[in-house]
Parts: sequence; C-alpha cells; structure tokens
Amino acid sequence: MTIEPAITKLKNAAQLISEAVTELTSLLVTAVSGESPAPAPESPAAPETPAAPAEPAAPKLTLEDVRGALSDIARGGNREGVKALLEKYGASKLSAIAPGCYAALLKDAEELKNA
Repeated sequence: MTIEPAITKLKNAAQLISEAVTELTSLLVTAVSGESPAPAPESPAAPETPAAPAEPAAPKLTLEDVRGALSDIARGGNREGVKALLEKYGASKLSAIAPGCYAALLKDAEELKNA
C-alpha cells in the first residue's frame, strides 16, 4: 500500500483551502475599504456580449512592489504605521497577505505616506 494517493488528496485540499482564504481575504478587504464587491458571474444560460476594452488593464502588483513601497514608508520613520497596516489586513508580516489585497494595501500605504 502506498501513501501517494493520500498525499495527493491532502495537497489538493490544501490548495482549495488556500484559494478560499485568498478569496475571503479579498472580500474582507473590500468590505473594510467600502468598495462595492465584484458582481457575481452570470448564469451560463445568459448570452455573453463581448465588451470593448475601454483602457488597458492595470499591471498586476507583486509582493516586491508592495514590499518596496512599505519599506520606503518604514525608512521614512513610520514603521509603526506600516505595522498597523499589516495588522489591518490580518497579518503580522507582508508575505501573509493575499495578493488580491495588494492594490488596497498600496492605496492605504499611499494615504499613510501622505499623512
């Protein structure tokens, strides 16, 4: 008897849990920031009409982008403010924040920087 099938099932479960955490964190950030949540996808029976792109999509933010911005603020003397931002997003370190929250976090960081 091998344990590979059990390991595979555990890895799949871990991936699903990780995706759920990311989605829930994104929803929480949306609720906290006061933005309206993204609309639910339409049912498959509804015909799709292609929308003309109004403008190019914003570049995807990376952990390094956010780390750089927060480092600049911390070096500027507002280390406690950066720690408070991380706590606002439910994390004690930046790597624990879901990538879906990076845009909102950077927006808050800019407000902190300009305060």
